[in-house]
Amino acid sequence: MVRFMNLRDLFGGLFWLAISFFVCLISFQADIGTFQTPGAGFFPFWAGVILGSLSIVLIIHGYRQKTEGHTELLKKDTGWYKAVLVLILLLSYAILLLKLGYITATFGFLTFLFSLMKRKGIWVPVVSALFTATVTYVLFSVCLDVPLPKGVFGF
Repeated sequence: MVRFMNLRDLFGGLFWLAISFFVCLISFQADIGTFQTPGAGFFPFWAGVILGSLSIVLIIHGYRQKTEGHTELLKKDTGWYKAVLVLILLLSYAILLLKLGYITATFGFLTFLFSLMKRKGIWVPVVSALFTATVTYVLFSVCLDVPLPKGVFGF
């Protein structure tokens, strides 16, 4: 039997490498600053560098790992649709964040995200999302005095 490279890891690594390159490029436009005086692009830049490094590791792993038979990128049993749904949710969150405000947008995003985890009932995702949105709002807005979007509801 012929052995093939792991195309899923190769293509996944290339995708995330492109995303990390884009994040680093945008971060430069937002002023990175220095370690002593970080700018608005400081955290996204270093997150992009870490993501790019991990992407390169994934590409190398995909190149070195051999699989038997033909490699299919999208199988029905892999749950690829959930990854697409999460990307749509992230895009929606980014669009609605300024309009709805941090707490409302984060609560909605996390409720849908937690619901994807196949938990029974609606209360676990709703309570978990409410707790997470509230705690992160208090941590960043109150404790660290980071300005977060207020949105239409004023909070």
